[in-house]
Amino acid sequence: MNDRSSSKTELSQQVVALGYRFVQRWDMYARQLDDGRYVCIRKPLSLDHIFAHLSGRLTLGGYVLDQKSQARFVVLDADDENGYSRLKFVAGKMSDDDIPSYLEKSRRGGHLWIFLPGAVMGKNVRVFGQGLLQAYDCEDVELFPKQDTSRDGPGSLIRLPFGIHRVSGQRYGFYSVNGVPVAPTLRQQIIALSAPETIPETAFQHFQSVAPSGTAETLRGISDRPKEDIANQIKNKVSVLEFVSKYIELRPTSNGAIGLCPFHDDQKPSFSVNAKGNYWKCFAGCGSGSIIDFWMKWQGCDFNTAVRQLSDMLI
Repeated sequence: MNDRSSSKTELSQQVVALGYRFVQRWDMYARQLDDGRYVCIRKPLSLDHIFAHLSGRLTLGGYVLDQKSQARFVVLDADDENGYSRLKFVAGKMSDDDIPSYLEKSRRGGHLWIFLPGAVMGKNVRVFGQGLLQAYDCEDVELFPKQDTSRDGPGSLIRLPFGIHRVSGQRYGFYSVNGVPVAPTLRQQIIALSAPETIPETAFQHFQSVAPSGTAETLRGISDRPKEDIANQIKNKVSVLEFVSKYIELRPTSNGAIGLCPFHDDQKPSFSVNAKGNYWKCFAGCGSGSIIDFWMKWQGCDFNTAVRQLSDMLI
């Protein structure tokens, strides 16, 4: 990938977008050496560092857990000759199950990124990741984050996307499950990844439940949100298909229903409801999730307000 024509203003926009999506902590960072190893720099990370990363003057590594031991994404790393092909197959299987993921090439293989709808405690993220590995038969793939907490140090890191690898001299981009770049230019790829599709909360909880026994202690929901007990009652009691049908005109499909998305100027149906999984999804990028996620977007309110309003309506 190469965007030699990018202006400094365009690069500045990319810097902000890249930092917002991929940087977990700003109090320290890792820098890749010429031999491919990383050293921890215990000084604050700045936008100037990310600018230098995109410009090719240095290559950064990003820590997966923040100072509170939370993560906003999971990365599967297959660092071998067939790694990229293996992850491409896994990404295709996930897509069949309506699980969004983003495939990135690397020097020796590939990375598969799965973005979460919010910050989640590291131990919960790892249980979810173990569930993914087991469900898609790739237990030998490396899982990031590698630690439950950042209490004893910054923990695992992964190369910050779109930088130039110091060994290969290459810049690696993101690809769809069909092997096509997610966007034709560096700038467009960064913008596309600045607002990725996130995994529905119902799917997050499902993969935690199928993880190998003993992976972690009893779990709480995403971000340990308040009112979680009431929220779970709503999600378990109410059919997303029946509820959403009161607000959107939908037509039946083999998996649920489909219709015009109410969250953007939809010219052809891109809004679907998966009846079995009990969640909705906009294939144009407006999001996905449970009945609560739908009501938050419909009403423009926060999580607690949505739970309160829905509980008054439905429980």
